[in-house]
Amino acid sequence: MDLCNLMTLRYDPTQQNTSQLRKLTYEDFTGRLEPFPSPSEVENALRLAIRKAVIESRSQSISVALSAGIDSTLILSLIRDEFPEIDINCVTVSFDQYTEAKDAERFAESKSSYFHNVVIDNPLRELPYLISIAKEPRWNLYQYYFIEKSKHFSNLLFTGDGGDELFGGYIFRYHKFLSSYDKNLSWIDRTRQYLDCHDRDWVPDQANMFGPALEFDWNKIYHLFKEYFDNDLHPLDQVFLADYNGKLLYDFVPVNTKFFDHFDLIGIAPLLEHSVIDISLKMPHSLKYDVRRNMGKLPLRKIASKCDLTNLFDKKIGFGMNLYDLWIRAGKEIVNSTLDKGRIFEDRLISKDFYNRSLLRIADTHDVRYISKMLHLLSLEVWYRMFVTFEISSNTSL
Repeated sequence: MDLCNLMTLRYDPTQQNTSQLRKLTYEDFTGRLEPFPSPSEVENALRLAIRKAVIESRSQSISVALSAGIDSTLILSLIRDEFPEIDINCVTVSFDQYTEAKDAERFAESKSSYFHNVVIDNPLRELPYLISIAKEPRWNLYQYYFIEKSKHFSNLLFTGDGGDELFGGYIFRYHKFLSSYDKNLSWIDRTRQYLDCHDRDWVPDQANMFGPALEFDWNKIYHLFKEYFDNDLHPLDQVFLADYNGKLLYDFVPVNTKFFDHFDLIGIAPLLEHSVIDISLKMPHSLKYDVRRNMGKLPLRKIASKCDLTNLFDKKIGFGMNLYDLWIRAGKEIVNSTLDKGRIFEDRLISKDFYNRSLLRIADTHDVRYISKMLHLLSLEVWYRMFVTFEISSNTSL
């Protein structure tokens, strides 16, 4: 495990790919021929994946991880259409007032489904237990909560994972990347631009965070992306390639799988079924993302328009929280008490000076990037004490 990668990208692409998804390559984005697949073909593949999963499970009840975004609401709509009589329990996670639980609840009820909102006031309290399952230094392990709740209703849980990566959902990233793109730039400059679109994951003085025990080098980070940007693909295809082979392949999917396995639960992401992936790869970027309108997920929008979802899916995608509010309520105290005499500083993994300066910066500017980084350092400390120095157990409460 490369801690420099994890602490900078939030995933480590040098680890073995443990998911059932294959890594995509340059060749997957070339040789597209007309006629291109239609939204109807995407819909048919999704329906087939849903029918197959439900029939093979022989379950009379299923669960759906539901937010107010297009991906999960579309999956729920298709499930209800395919199985009008099956019991469906929709589960969402909310953190204080920062939530679309009301919208998700209304939609669940419109599809004759039960709705359960798991409210988490302090997602850091059980961090040692969650890290004991994930076995990596991560703090944003919110999926544990809806997976755990889903287990009470069924052994089959559907998610909307994959829609952003396959059908162009990260519109803020595409717009930013294209606005500064120059075809004459080197691959390393394109990589810098790409990482700049992920600036929530690292901080400007990132290199100063690491101690001498960890040899951090931005060039090593850049070279992890060389194959995605050192080619003649359209810039959007380069971003799609990097997105899929990044957080999706080495963060979202494997962490979800660890929690599914922990609860002996079958997790199904219809948007990540091989047939759907193959169809998406045959579609050019222009059929997924409208540059002029800065609108993504065009095929899914087309399907959704038939399902009367158009008033829902522009509000928000996924689960989220107000980081500054979390910091004031619980994060600051937990970080200070846990890291005051942290082993990651004592063993020279992380610079104590960087930590102290970051706390001052948060107090002065309320910069959520540094709050996120402090929570990441908290997860590193917990992971280090659990799996390296063996000083704490999964039962420890922060």
